[in-house]
Amino acid sequence: MFQKGMKLFKKGYLINQLMFIYGLLLTGIILLTVASLCVYTTYSSKKQLVTQTTAIESQVRGYAVSKNDAMLNIYSDLAGNNSKVENMRNYLMLPLSDYLQYTIDSYATYRTDINFVSTLATMFGTYPDLETLYIQMADVEDTLRADRTHPNGRKISELKMEDDGLVLKRSIQDYYSGKSIGMIWAVFSESGVLDDLAQDAKDLEMTTLVFDNNDDPIYSRQGKLSKKELLAVEEAVKDQKSLPSFVAQDYFVSQQVTISQNQILLLTSKQHFWRRTLGTCLVIVLIGTLLALLLLLTLRRTFKRYSQQVGKIVAVTENVSQGNLKDRIDATQVQDELNVLAEAINFMIESMDHYIEDIYTLEVKQRDANMRALQSQINPHFLYNTLEYIRMYALSRQQEELADVVYAFSALLRNNTTQEKTTTIEKELSFCEKYVYLYQMRYPDQIAYHFELAEGTQQVEIPKFTIQPLIENYFVHGIDYTRNDNAISVKTSVTNGELVILIRDNGKGMTPTRLAQVRNKLAAVDVEMSTSIGLRNVHERLKSFFGEQYELTIDSTLGEGTTIQIKVKGEGGLMHV
Repeated sequence: MFQKGMKLFKKGYLINQLMFIYGLLLTGIILLTVASLCVYTTYSSKKQLVTQTTAIESQVRGYAVSKNDAMLNIYSDLAGNNSKVENMRNYLMLPLSDYLQYTIDSYATYRTDINFVSTLATMFGTYPDLETLYIQMADVEDTLRADRTHPNGRKISELKMEDDGLVLKRSIQDYYSGKSIGMIWAVFSESGVLDDLAQDAKDLEMTTLVFDNNDDPIYSRQGKLSKKELLAVEEAVKDQKSLPSFVAQDYFVSQQVTISQNQILLLTSKQHFWRRTLGTCLVIVLIGTLLALLLLLTLRRTFKRYSQQVGKIVAVTENVSQGNLKDRIDATQVQDELNVLAEAINFMIESMDHYIEDIYTLEVKQRDANMRALQSQINPHFLYNTLEYIRMYALSRQQEELADVVYAFSALLRNNTTQEKTTTIEKELSFCEKYVYLYQMRYPDQIAYHFELAEGTQQVEIPKFTIQPLIENYFVHGIDYTRNDNAISVKTSVTNGELVILIRDNGKGMTPTRLAQVRNKLAAVDVEMSTSIGLRNVHERLKSFFGEQYELTIDSTLGEGTTIQIKVKGEGGLMHV
C-alpha cells in the first residue's frame, strides 16, 4: 500500500512533493510537540504531587506538634497534681450535689476554686478546635464525655469513640506511686488537621494516617484505601513491620516522624495520579491530532489549488511545445506569482508567434526573391562571359557607351544572383546608380538622379534590396516619360544619433485615397504573402532587421511627387556599421 502511494506521489508535480515533505515535517513537529507537552505534563504533575504532598505533610506535622503541646496543657490543667486528680475522681464518682458541697468545703478550707465544671468549660474556650474530651479512671465505672454541646460532661457507661479528628491520649499518673490510674483522650477537629489543604488531599485521593509514639493510630483519613487495606497498614505500623506489598505497588508513599514522635504516613493513589495525568495527555494528543489534521487539510487544499493552477500553465506550455502558438493561459484563473508567470508566458508566446511568423514570412519572401532571380538566369557564368565579350567587343569598336551599358547590366545581374542577405548603404546605392543609369540610356536627357551619402553612413549595414525596390517603384509607377525633367534623389544623414534615409522624386504622386491605402497596408499587423519585392516587403524586412527603433513614413502629392523617409532612432542604425 505504501509503495502504491509513493508511485502516485511521484507522478505529481514538484509542488505535490513539497506538500508531502511539508506535511511530514508539520506532522513530525506537532507529534514532537505533543510528546514534549505530555512529558512536561507528567513531570509537572509529579512535581506538583511532590509539592502538594510536602505541603500536606508539613501541615499535618505542624498540627500534630501543636496539638501535642495543647494536650500537655490540657493534662496539666486537669490532672497536673494529686489534688487535681482527686478533684477529677470526686467529679466522676460523686453525685453532683455532693460534689458541689465538696467544692464549697474545699474553698472554705483552702480558699481555692476547684470546680471541675469550670475547668472543663475553660478547655473548650481555650482550644477552639477541641471537639471532645474523654476521661476515664481505673477505680470509676463510668467514663466522662465532654463536648461543646455538653461542656460540663456526661457520664457514659462504655467508652465508644466515634469522633473524626486527631485523637491524642495521655495516661493519668499517681504522683506518689507513679502508676497509671486513668486515661484522658482529647479529640481535635478533623478540619484543623489538613486545614486549607483538605481539598487537595481529597483531589489526590490521599490516605492520611497519624500514629502516636506507641504506634497507635490517632488520625485516619481513609482516601483510596479500603477498610481491609487500612487495617493491614495500621497493623504493620503497630507491629513495626514493613508496609504491605500493595502499598508500594499502588501508592506513592511519604513517611515522616515528628519531634513529638508522631509518625505521619501519606499514601497517594498511583492509579488516580496516572489517570489524571494520562487524561491531560489524552486531551493534548487529541488537540494536537485535530490541529495536525486541520493544518494538513488546509495545506492539501492550498497546494491542490496551486497544483491545479500549475497544471493549467504546464498544459499550455506543452501545447506550445507541440507547435500550437495560438494557445494562451487564462490569467484570471491563476493567482499571485503564478499570475505574473502566466502573463509573462503569454507575452513570450505572443512575441514568439509574431517573431516566428515575421521571420518565416520574410524568409519565404527572400527565398522567393532569390528563386525569381535564379529563374531569370540561365547559367550565370555563361551570361557573365557573354556580356563581358560583348563589352570588350564594343570597346574594340570604339563603342564606349554600349560597353558601359553592358557593364552596368552585368553588375546588376551579378548583384541579383548573389546569396548575401545584407549589404551596406554605399553598395546598395552603387547598385541603384547602375539601375538608374540603364534607364538613362533608354530615355536619354529625360531622367536625372542625385545620391548623397553623409559621412559615417557609407558602411551602415542594411538588408539587401532595401532602396532599389523604392527606386524601381518610381520607374514603374511614378515617372512621366512625356517630361524631360524627371528626377529622383537619395540622401542619407545622421541627426542626433539617428540615421535618416530620404528617397524623393518629382513623379506623378498619389491621390489622398491611394496614399491612405498604402499607409494602411504598411500599418497592417498580419503578414501578407506577396510575389513582389515592393514597398511592403521592404518595410517588413527593415522592421525585422532594426526592430522597434525603425520607422518608415511616406508622403505624396498628386502631380508633385513622392517622398519616403526611413528613420532608425537612437543608435540602432549605426550599430550595424
